[in-house]
This record gives sequence, structure tokens and C-alpha cells, in this order.
Amino acid sequence: MKKIDETKHVESNKFQVILFTVLIFLLLTLLVLVIYLSFTGTNIFEKSKALSEKVPFVSQLFDRDDENKQENSILKFQEQINKVEAELSERQEEIIKLENLIDSRDKTIARNELEKQQLEMEIEELRAAQEINKRAFLDIIKTYETIPPKKAAPIISKMGDEDALKILSSIKTDKLAAILEQLTPEDAARFTKLLASKSSTNEGG
Repeated sequence: MKKIDETKHVESNKFQVILFTVLIFLLLTLLVLVIYLSFTGTNIFEKSKALSEKVPFVSQLFDRDDENKQENSILKFQEQINKVEAELSERQEEIIKLENLIDSRDKTIARNELEKQQLEMEIEELRAAQEINKRAFLDIIKTYETIPPKKAAPIISKMGDEDALKILSSIKTDKLAAILEQLTPEDAARFTKLLASKSSTNEGG
């Protein structure tokens, strides 16, 4: 029984030795082949791929790997396109907003400029009217200084106090005294009081 066990053990050891010898031989052969191909400038990976393509199962594995790489690159490229399109859309929206803002400001500036021009025209018209009124008033004063006090007094007495006061305060002193003499005592007293009040107000201002 012991001899049988020893025999089996010896056979097992021989098998292992043969197996290791074969493996070492294959590794050495492979190493020599790799060194030779490297020296000759042959691409080992391309050669292995070319050889594998001749084997149906292995070539399918390579084809699937290539297809997966292509699909992944296409997906990545599509993602980049979508990202660029989204950025372009955002930029376009910003440009439209800025254009609208500029357009609104331009309209506001144009409206303000138009209002300014209208105000300037109104001021010029008022100044012109004021000048006309001033000239007309001066003509009225000259008229009252020219006509006899006897004719001027009845006209002034029928005027309102404000208009009468403007005329009386603008004519010469001698003409004023002559017109007041032609008024009734009540009107003369009232206008004298108004003239004194206006004079004191002007002096105080």
C-alpha cells in the first residue's frame, strides 16, 4: 500500500516538472518573439489584433469594443453640441435683453429731448408774449401821460384796483397828481392808500 502511494507521488512530481518545463519554454519562446518583433519594428498589438480577427469569436469581441467606443464618442460629441447650443441660446437671450434695454433708453432719451425742446419753445413764446405785453403796457402808460387828466380820471375810476394801480404807479409823478385831483375824494383816497401800500412793500422787499 505504501509503495502504491509512493509511486503516485513520484508520477505526480514528474507531471509537475514536465508542466513547469513546458510553461517555462513557452514563456521563453514568447519573450524571444517579443524581443525579435520589437527589434524589427513590428507593432505587437496590431499583429495580435490582426491575428485575433481571423478567429471568429475573438474578432467579434474586438468589433464590439470598437462599436462601444464609437457610440461613447458619438454620445460625448452630442453632449458637447447640446451644451454649446444651450450656451448660444443663453447668449442670444442676453443680447436680446440688452438690445431691448438700449432701445428703451434711446426712446426715453428721445422723449426727454423732445420735451426739452417743447419747454424751450414754450419759454420763448412766453418771453415773446411778455415782451409784447411790456411794450403794450408802455404804450398804455404813454397814452395816459399824453391825454388830459380830466379824461384819464373817469377811465381809471372804472378800472379794477389792480389794473388802475399798475397804471398809476407807472406814470410820472406830476401826471399822477393831476389825475388824482380829477377823481372823486373817495377814489382819490383809495388809490392813494393803495399806492402807499405798494410803495412800502417794494421798499421792504
